[in-house]
Amino acid sequence: MTQDEQTALDAVRNVLDSYSKRNVENCMSAVAASKPILLLGTNDNEVFKTIEDVRDAFNRDFSNMTNIRWGEYRHIHVEAVSTLASVIVELPISYQCGGKEVETHFRYALTLTKEGEQWKICAGMTSVPFKAGTYSF
Repeated sequence: MTQDEQTALDAVRNVLDSYSKRNVENCMSAVAASKPILLLGTNDNEVFKTIEDVRDAFNRDFSNMTNIRWGEYRHIHVEAVSTLASVIVELPISYQCGGKEVETHFRYALTLTKEGEQWKICAGMTSVPFKAGTYSF
């Protein structure tokens, strides 16, 4: 893995760590300020195009989720050139919501841009995979 690839992956790992700690400000520090953003969440109404949209989404998540824990990365793919990187990861997540323990997998496909010497997320999408055979297409 090149240095750019490693630092892009580290940036994603840092935001996921901040997410598990429910730290909105650290999560927000990972989002690009110099480029337009587009982030797609897991729900059909989760389309985020502004910093305020993203902050509201984190606050919504953290008001509903507690005890967030990531498992070991199952899949990682990273490509990076001097100012643009693509990071795709899949990992399990566990958390509590409404008094119930939830366990599932998350997939993130993120595009990062360099701002100074730091990688920042400018686009991406999250998906929660369904078990094979539970959908009809």
